Amino acid sequence: MNSEEDSQAAEKNIGAGEQPNSPRLPIGLVGDAKLLPIDDPPPAFGCIVYLSRQSTGMKARVANLPGIEATAGDQRALLGKIVQQFKAAVQDPISRGEQPAWIDPPLPKQPDEQKVFLPVHL
Repeated sequence: MNSEEDSQAAEKNIGAGEQPNSPRLPIGLVGDAKLLPIDDPPPAFGCIVYLSRQSTGMKARVANLPGIEATAGDQRALLGKIVQQFKAAVQDPISRGEQPAWIDPPLPKQPDEQKVFLPVHL
């Protein structure tokens, strides 16, 4: 092939957002290091949270697991508290080979609440 044909062939192999002649790494490699295989990915569970504003900040409650509620001055701190409680409530029964006490169907959302779905990894 001549240089024009080489250039056209290279353009066909360039994906969206890639630069011409950019090095391509095989999957599983980063630089000179191989990525470690993950035999069992950590379990993940869906946490349905209802958020509402209060005069002192925010309040949240979990709709699909009983007894998890928290309040905080801002949403980030609030969700941090909820995730911590959710993990504790799920890890204990899972470690005993049991299922958590899921609420199915989840509790209904109140008109002043906003629904948020959080995937939580143990």
